[in-house]
Amino acid sequence: MQELEFKILVYLKGELNEKEQHQVEQWVALSDANQQAFNEIEKIYHSSELDTSTINPNVDQAWNAVVSAIDQSKSAGSVMLYRVAAMITVFIGLGILVFQYQNQNGQQIARTLDDEIKKIELADGTVVWLNENTVFTYPKELDEEERVVALEGQAYFDVAKDPNRPFRIVGNQTAVEVLGTSFDFISKDNFANINVTSGRVSFELVEDEEIKVILEKGSQATFKSNQMVKNEEFNDNASSWMTKDFVFKSSPLSVVVEKLSQHFEVKIKVDDAIKNCLITSSFEDKELTEILDTLEAIANIKSEQKGKTIKLTGPGC
Repeated sequence: MQELEFKILVYLKGELNEKEQHQVEQWVALSDANQQAFNEIEKIYHSSELDTSTINPNVDQAWNAVVSAIDQSKSAGSVMLYRVAAMITVFIGLGILVFQYQNQNGQQIARTLDDEIKKIELADGTVVWLNENTVFTYPKELDEEERVVALEGQAYFDVAKDPNRPFRIVGNQTAVEVLGTSFDFISKDNFANINVTSGRVSFELVEDEEIKVILEKGSQATFKSNQMVKNEEFNDNASSWMTKDFVFKSSPLSVVVEKLSQHFEVKIKVDDAIKNCLITSSFEDKELTEILDTLEAIANIKSEQKGKTIKLTGPGC
């Protein structure tokens, strides 16, 4: 089950559909260890709930409650619990953000779950596509001087041009600022990536705006291991989750298979004899069977599918 901790938290918030609820309950019922982990996550979640009856919720008190709950939960699932605590911290931050702006700007929160892609159109005409397991926070009415939104996950932005109002996306550790452009942005714990498809953007650290890179169309940058790196090579498939288009330029078959497996949620095994075969081809909104047919034609590769597992074989390159 992908993003299990996130799904359990949304389950506890009562915002899963019937199918997703059943998936969580099935996982819990699989073993006593799963049940214990769920109980501890539930304990941490309820210990961290904010009292929103006042205008100034006590963030430190809420976080201390989370830490206290973790200290009392000593089990084999402690790694998961720390990840849950980090997620709850994000939820607390978003909750305060929503509470603070609710009466002023009508702050909104959009969430996506597994296998869900959602399109959001902002008041200024900016269009945002959210990938699965993403949280996007935005004001119902954008500010007259600056347009500010928040992202946890992955989204593609087509920002409406407005020279007088910069558009700023605040992520976990990085932020993006533009006037009008389009790009794919991933913002997760200890990792961020941006691929610019049009215009010009500033990619910077939230805590130190002097650490930044300026990116133009056809460039990308990554933040990981506390380092920000500008990459010369553009990722043609960064937004394939949204466009359903793939572009491969002398890409090893192993790389092609990895991308296809992720997108179509299947397991593809490749014989060693062909895993380094170079593939150059593009696919626009094609089904997996059509892509495999093309690979068979251009690279003499045979495919055999059993359930959700596909095996690729061939004589070699």
